[in-house]
Amino acid sequence: MFGLEKVNKIFGLFLLVVFSVAAFADPELHAVPAKDTLSLWVMDDGVNSGFALQKITRKYSQQTKKPVKVRFLNWGEAFDELQRVFAMDSSEVEASGVEVPDVVQLGSSWVPYFADAGMISSIDSLLDVVDSTRFYSEAMKATHVGRGKETYALPWFLDVRGLFVNERLWLSMGFNDEDVENFPEFYGTLRSVAKAQLKNGYGRPVTAFEFGVREDWTAQQQMAPILWSFGGDLVVECEVHENDSSRFSGYRSALVDSASLVGLRHYLKFVRDREISPNGLRENSSQIADRFVRSEMLMIHGTSEIIRKMEFGSDVGGLMESPLAKDGIAVIPSPKGPAGRFTFVGGSHLALPKLLSYRSAQRQKEAADLFLFLLRADNVDQYSRQIGFLPADRSLIHLWAQDSRYYQLINGLEKDGRSFINIPEWREVEVVMNNMVGRIAKSLADTSSDESDEIPRVVLAAHEQIDSLLRHESGLDRDSLWACIRLALMQPVEEHENEIREEPQETERPLFVVLVAAAALVLVVVVIVVVLRRKR
Repeated sequence: MFGLEKVNKIFGLFLLVVFSVAAFADPELHAVPAKDTLSLWVMDDGVNSGFALQKITRKYSQQTKKPVKVRFLNWGEAFDELQRVFAMDSSEVEASGVEVPDVVQLGSSWVPYFADAGMISSIDSLLDVVDSTRFYSEAMKATHVGRGKETYALPWFLDVRGLFVNERLWLSMGFNDEDVENFPEFYGTLRSVAKAQLKNGYGRPVTAFEFGVREDWTAQQQMAPILWSFGGDLVVECEVHENDSSRFSGYRSALVDSASLVGLRHYLKFVRDREISPNGLRENSSQIADRFVRSEMLMIHGTSEIIRKMEFGSDVGGLMESPLAKDGIAVIPSPKGPAGRFTFVGGSHLALPKLLSYRSAQRQKEAADLFLFLLRADNVDQYSRQIGFLPADRSLIHLWAQDSRYYQLINGLEKDGRSFINIPEWREVEVVMNNMVGRIAKSLADTSSDESDEIPRVVLAAHEQIDSLLRHESGLDRDSLWACIRLALMQPVEEHENEIREEPQETERPLFVVLVAAAALVLVVVVIVVVLRRKR
């Protein structure tokens, strides 16, 4: 029989566990930090990002005697959660007791939305203190709303997309940068890889290149550099011409501009081509990345974090034991189009929520101090090196370029790096673009549909949706526009034949596979010897 005192202890422990689980399951139940504790809201940015950030905030607390609580948000839910909290007024915050961040991380393309909605504060008064000129210029564009001059955030780190190859396979086939100099050469190189029917060390087929477009959210990041290379874009400024002069009149969709359609035709070649990209229609970019890590794909359009992940074990989400880590990874230049060679640059910014204006001047100063501390060059470098994304500080970018693994990503970044247009509607534009590519993928997967008619309809619908979001009326005839889109997308895409110059080698099997095979062979030999002795 249990004594009453023991029962009470067990019941108390049970309640403690229940409420602890509930608190972590529901963000609303997270304990609100003490009044003197600063609150920092960030997203999970990769391997051990939490550990790195805790070290930085602990250093801040030691120097200032001010505690900092870090809350991690899920990337997929962060925008809606921030929008909900930032929409509250001071009385609602006080009545609900909800936690409000003092400093917040925002996806770069989110900044104009939250700034335009009045949810984050201008930081113009801090620019002299932080020296904003040290930040990468393309990343600074997102700190403003459109053509506005007021600054609402500062860049924290950069998400730079590039072409990564399996180094062992790439070198074994005798390829070099000249084989991807332009799009015809690029397609020819991929075609030769596809025809070679390579296999990795596990006997699995190696595909040439995939985007992964099934229900994916990265379509616009994959597509934009190709459109830019041909002089196109997704959204552009529009002007009204009057009396030999012009004036800015807003924004419009550029999706069906002639140059954009040429770029779109080249992008769709990757999506359509079942020989080069046999899995792209049925897998998303995350699944494609896993395929690359398993050495089942030669090339991927990815981010710099994959380089850093190969330095960590699988116990913390790293790739050190992966087949790709054994084969090695290299970065090659993107193909060049008539308008140049472009690299997509996204990333994250830090901002101060507008709700701070309801707080005391002292609390606002403390929040600004934490904001500036996180953006200090040493702290930016420490955090970036942990997560593998490039720092937004120019001086640090220069240092990173001395590492051969990052050099190709960084080389020419100041000239060739480009981000999306900094307008409040951009997030909705992204949704339209991702839905468009998803519908195109579905049409291509459905062999019973006429893609030559359906795809132009999907593109035209996306163009009209973007114009509607931007409150722009083109006045163009819809049927004529559809016919122009159809004609542009039906044109052939040039491809130069390219041959593998060396005999491709299968990737070596990982050491543990070799050891297991050897052990099995030894076991078979032992069994045979034992059987033969018994027969004697």
